[in-house]
Amino acid sequence: MNILQYPTAFILIVAIIISALLTVVNKVVIDQKRMKEINTKVKAYNKRLMKATREKNEPELQRLAKEKPVIMQMQQELMKMQMPLFISMIPFFIVFYLLKILANAQNWGQWLLFPWHASLSLPLFGRDLGWLGWYVVCSMPFTSFFRKLLGVQ
Repeated sequence: MNILQYPTAFILIVAIIISALLTVVNKVVIDQKRMKEINTKVKAYNKRLMKATREKNEPELQRLAKEKPVIMQMQQELMKMQMPLFISMIPFFIVFYLLKILANAQNWGQWLLFPWHASLSLPLFGRDLGWLGWYVVCSMPFTSFFRKLLGVQ
């Protein structure tokens, strides 16, 4: 049995593997506890800022202005923590490029035909879906599953 004859199954497998790998990289590279701490503090700061702005509370706005450099520094720390994750995505772009070449070589065509093609349509996508769209549809639930499994935010 040649898995390439079944592009939907092949892309599903690729989506599972890539979702798992990205989640593991995320878990290993990023300090999840520190990230959660930073996100909580920034969210609380933004909530206080919106409330003070809405109420035109000048004393609170001045206090928040003094806190802003610390919040900005925390956001920079968060970006530095996430930088290796962005770099680790480069190999996955190569995988997508290779998938495109494979799709053309296997004559999958622009649209994939599904078993439900004649009777069922996917919300927002309709009855026809390209290989990249199918990858996105497959990867979303598996990414969520792996994130919950490994405790990644």
